[in-house]
Amino acid sequence: MGSSTRVSRSRRRALLARPDAQETMALAALFQALSEVRGIAEHGRRDSRRIRPCLQGLLGAYQGSVSELYAGADGLSTGLQTLVEHLSQPQNLQLTRYLVAIMQLERRLARDKQRLQALISDLDRARSQAQYFDAVDHSNVIDNLADIYARQISPHRPRIVVQGHAQHLQDAGNAAMIRSLLLSAIRAAGLWRANGGGRIRLVLQRRAVVESARAQLGET
Repeated sequence: MGSSTRVSRSRRRALLARPDAQETMALAALFQALSEVRGIAEHGRRDSRRIRPCLQGLLGAYQGSVSELYAGADGLSTGLQTLVEHLSQPQNLQLTRYLVAIMQLERRLARDKQRLQALISDLDRARSQAQYFDAVDHSNVIDNLADIYARQISPHRPRIVVQGHAQHLQDAGNAAMIRSLLLSAIRAAGLWRANGGGRIRLVLQRRAVVESARAQLGET
């Protein structure tokens, strides 16, 4: 009983602790990837300056710093701003649905060690491919990442159905980039959870998360 109580208290303290920069940046990376998914699906817009940090976070080597992995606040400015806007006053139900689905997929993937290892092996090969072409957003790399998503993620639930205009969604290049960004979002969700994030914590500490993101943006 005593041990269980101590664990419960420790868990409660962790949930109430203020988010640090690494946790906030990982969540911003998740928001940025999904923001770009929406931009492509709804407007046919592909902004390489916003997309490259997401892909770098997916294929880069994580060495303990989320900020360095994603090129800092400059690389994730869109994600930080979207985070602030959405958590301050949620207005886009579709973005919320994407967020929830990505978090669920990441948790299920983390528990499925065999599938997780297969995904890691696939991403290792994609990383080598990106190094060969010297570009994380080379068309061959994007096609490969889209195939990885189709094989390793799409067959599992919850299945993410991206909403948008048919003319954008039916474009093969757009479809491949959307899958690559969804894969990037799952990676960001894993980094967020590894750095203290979680759905319950997000509910309890929403205001603190927004304040942390504003601090990263240099807002007062």
